[in-house]
Amino acid sequence: MRKIALLDLDAFFASAEVLRDPSLKNRPFAVGGGGVRGVVATANYLARQFGVRSAMPGSQARRLCPHLHFVTPDHAYYRSLSKQVLECLHEVTDRVEPASIDEFYLDLTDNTQFQGSATLTMEAVRASIRELGISGSAGISNQKMVAKIASEERKPDGQFLVAPEQVYAYLGALSLKKIPGVGPKSLDRLQRVGFHKGADVQAASMSDLQAVLGEKAGWLLHQRCAGIDNREVITERVRKSVGVEETLEIDFQHVRQAEQFLERFLLPKLQRRLGGRRWQDTPIKTQTVKIKFQDFNQTTVSKARAVTSPSLFYQLLNEAWARRQQRAVRLIGISVALPEPNEQHQLELDLD
Repeated sequence: MRKIALLDLDAFFASAEVLRDPSLKNRPFAVGGGGVRGVVATANYLARQFGVRSAMPGSQARRLCPHLHFVTPDHAYYRSLSKQVLECLHEVTDRVEPASIDEFYLDLTDNTQFQGSATLTMEAVRASIRELGISGSAGISNQKMVAKIASEERKPDGQFLVAPEQVYAYLGALSLKKIPGVGPKSLDRLQRVGFHKGADVQAASMSDLQAVLGEKAGWLLHQRCAGIDNREVITERVRKSVGVEETLEIDFQHVRQAEQFLERFLLPKLQRRLGGRRWQDTPIKTQTVKIKFQDFNQTTVSKARAVTSPSLFYQLLNEAWARRQQRAVRLIGISVALPEPNEQHQLELDLD
């Protein structure tokens, strides 16, 4: 009988900025770039009422909300505040896994505080971080996946419990788009053959799902909708990848521009993030190049490698460039996937 909670800090970057500048509290604003090339990192809830969302181009956000104010991100400040939240969580349990700068899994199975109640514990946790000047929403269940989904139910500054005996029915009532990993492509394929809710998947055979999504993705979706998630809360996370990407000041029209940008900017920056080691001394699993086009569609190309090869990035760049179909390029990124000490099948794998 596990007790797993997910704490999700509400509009974290925006809340952090209000702490520094209380005048922002009553005006719609976004953290990110508001220029032609900018992107919204997050928006406060007033801005969200106008349809402003994370990852939206700044120009589009301004069209939706003409009086939208933009704040330049300060990641060092956000990391500092995130560490303060982590310290609050460690007051109730040592079993905390930071999933990101603003999401934390807690294993409260053996917790004896607050009568051993996960619900009372998370209410106390949320009251504690409220004293820091920010709020968080929590989901509680017997597994990580359902806890994460449940954390969205009472946003902002609320919490939601899905008891073990409720998990199967809870997942059955959900739209498939709320199941982690079901992206637009998978959802379209599923809906075309009559799968719309978790209950539709629960009633289907594994072979039916695999016929639609493929062997691995079909199995994953079957497991998720059945409520099977045995992943532990990991207190020490292993970095899975290292990458750099940059939105270009002007769109690139020629591959030579991209190659020069790769040579002069991306490769040196990636090498610094890998600790400045020689390329041949950096063991990896794969190398990847990502390109985003002027219409905001993007493509990635990857290839398995045992050690990092700068020349392979040029090859992957040219393969990705060939897919642009006369579109200009607005962003280029490169990354390497790092070996894991104990590689295992993860539920976070996308179905698309």
